[in-house]
Amino acid sequence: MKMANLRTSTLIMMLLSASAFAGQSVDKNWDIDANATISIENVAGNIEIRGWDRNQAQLTGELGDSVDELEINATSSSLQISVVNRNQRNVDSTELKLMIPRGATIDASAVSADIDISDLDNEKLTANSVSGDIDVRAASRRVSIETVSGDLEFSGDTARMSAETVSGDMNLSGLAGEVEATTVSGDMELQAGLLDSLKLETVSGDVTAVAEVSGNGRLSAESMSGDVTIVLPASQNGMFRAQSFSGRISTDFGAVEPAKHGPGSHLKYLAGSNGAEVKVESFSGNIRLKHD
Repeated sequence: MKMANLRTSTLIMMLLSASAFAGQSVDKNWDIDANATISIENVAGNIEIRGWDRNQAQLTGELGDSVDELEINATSSSLQISVVNRNQRNVDSTELKLMIPRGATIDASAVSADIDISDLDNEKLTANSVSGDIDVRAASRRVSIETVSGDLEFSGDTARMSAETVSGDMNLSGLAGEVEATTVSGDMELQAGLLDSLKLETVSGDVTAVAEVSGNGRLSAESMSGDVTIVLPASQNGMFRAQSFSGRISTDFGAVEPAKHGPGSHLKYLAGSNGAEVKVESFSGNIRLKHD
């Protein structure tokens, strides 16, 4: 009889432990440095990150029923938050909102959760999700955003951007300095100022980029079947090169010539005397080089 009671008590304790975090509301605060390093991980649901003018971090929200533990490691210079689920195959949505100092470095990771970041002015911002959307409205010296099937949105200010998606669409603005963007089948739209380096790659997605290339800068765009449109200032100087096997090339810079041997066409045109280079290649997609 005592053994039966012990087993029953043990089972109740295990059930209580397993459900201790399930469905719980979260409201936690930490004192933290203005330039702290912060990371947050959530499998499903939503991660909302906002900057504020306090040397403090605040986490609020509600944990999903599948949550087994909310892991938190906090010091004055760093904060790591991770949502741990009992079963990775059946995960309920966890909704989290994290307030952090504007200058804090942030790294947000998800699987199917969406990530929304705004009101930061920091050194580095990283966000990645497998199927969730990523939306960033912030100023950061270095930005890296990646998703597989979700869409990417960035607006703000950055001097170094790396963006990657497979089937999701990409819309980036407020870019300068160095930009690298890659997609497989998603469409890509970019609005940039003066760039030292712009590298664009797609397989079947369409690409539209508005930018200016610096005196010794380089712009390169490659596509298999997607169309590529590059819009530059009418005063843009540099060497312009474009080549397509079966797609059409239209340009406001120089003249297009047919290939000497076999199908295809190409463009080679020098404007001015600076060292800028614009190079666009496509197999079957159309190429458009336009000035504003």
